[in-house]
Amino acid sequence: MKNKIISLLIFSLITFQGLAQELSLSESRALALEYNQKIKIADEMIAENESNVQFVFTQFLPNLKASGSYNYYHDIDNISLPGSFLPTANSLAEAQQGVFSGTSDVYFPGFNLELGNVDYYSANLTLTQPIYMGGKIRSSYQMTKMGKEISIYNRKLQSSDVLLETDQAYWNLVSINEKAKLAAKYVDLLSALVQDLQNAFDLEITTKNELLKAQVQLNQAKLDLFRVQNLQVLSKMSLCQVIGKDLMTNIIASDTIVEVTENAIDAGYMQKALQQRPELLMMGKQVEIAQEQIKNTQADYMPQLGVGASYAYMSEVENLIGSTKIFAVQANLSVPIFHWQERKHKVAVARFKSKQVELEMDRTKDLISLEAQQSYFKLQEAYQQIELAKVSMDQANENIELTQNSFFEGLANTTELLDAQAFWQRAHSELIDSKINYKLREISFLKAIGELEI
Repeated sequence: MKNKIISLLIFSLITFQGLAQELSLSESRALALEYNQKIKIADEMIAENESNVQFVFTQFLPNLKASGSYNYYHDIDNISLPGSFLPTANSLAEAQQGVFSGTSDVYFPGFNLELGNVDYYSANLTLTQPIYMGGKIRSSYQMTKMGKEISIYNRKLQSSDVLLETDQAYWNLVSINEKAKLAAKYVDLLSALVQDLQNAFDLEITTKNELLKAQVQLNQAKLDLFRVQNLQVLSKMSLCQVIGKDLMTNIIASDTIVEVTENAIDAGYMQKALQQRPELLMMGKQVEIAQEQIKNTQADYMPQLGVGASYAYMSEVENLIGSTKIFAVQANLSVPIFHWQERKHKVAVARFKSKQVELEMDRTKDLISLEAQQSYFKLQEAYQQIELAKVSMDQANENIELTQNSFFEGLANTTELLDAQAFWQRAHSELIDSKINYKLREISFLKAIGELEI
């Protein structure tokens, strides 16, 4: 099983070498923004809302509509009425009741109407223009514009999330690379010690026990190096997944120098967070939409006035009527009067919903303020961690130098030297971790105040 794992690792490393590509952090960010599906969805939402704005705007404009029809009736039965003398009645009331007193000398000749196949067509052209709809069209238009702004803020939010993910993957790769170099250097350090102890043992200057201690430590260091090399492969694949590259691409991080300086942070960083965070900007627009929805609901119960004109034409119907043309102008006014306080209750619902959105925004402001404050403290702690790690690193360098000198002078044993070398390795590793941690805290802080941009 172990041989299979080693073979897989070697194959992966060979594959990576064949597809090597050097990338900076800014290039990785650009690739991630171009590839990420969430960004593409956000772009589509912006386009959708732009079309929605244009659609609602058309409600302000006149509406011209044309319609037409053709009718065909096949083989209609003829209408025939025979001639006869008309009946008489004593009064109109009796005649309406069908009571007749006799027959007059007025003769109705009857008629015979032959229909057969009947066809005709008609066309209608209608122009309408809303004059006053209680403000409903205007409020709808305002809401769609706010919806478009929300989609723009949403894209900014998605971009910051992608940039955060990209930076984390990139700096994680840098960290693993540095630890791989450190692990290899530690293996070389222990290998040299084992060789010295082997020579001393061969000369019977030291014991087998001292040699075995160093060999055990060397074996553990080699295993740690093997694990770090595995993590290198995985971290490269992780970054490739974020930026949309083939997972077997050998990404070489060109930004390997982690520059850390204590930034002078503006005291108004919390106010910046409240002004710049896309989540709050989106919620601000949602509050405005909720308030506009109240107006939109009220508009349903306001007078509505519209005007229009129409022109209609119907062709001749053979044996019945001739062709007709009609031109009409009309005005429509609708005024709601009473419906069991429906308006009051429906508007109240809209007001309650608006208040809920406002309260949710207040809650989000508190959470974002807390997040900004926590990010600031963590950034300061990360900087202090680097300063302490540097001190530990200096102490580790001095300690290993003194211990090595003492060891070769016979004043320190193998265990003390191995401990000094392990302390040196840990101090180097902690310094790497503290620098990478600072970069990640810096990125998180910028995101927390709404300034994480490419």
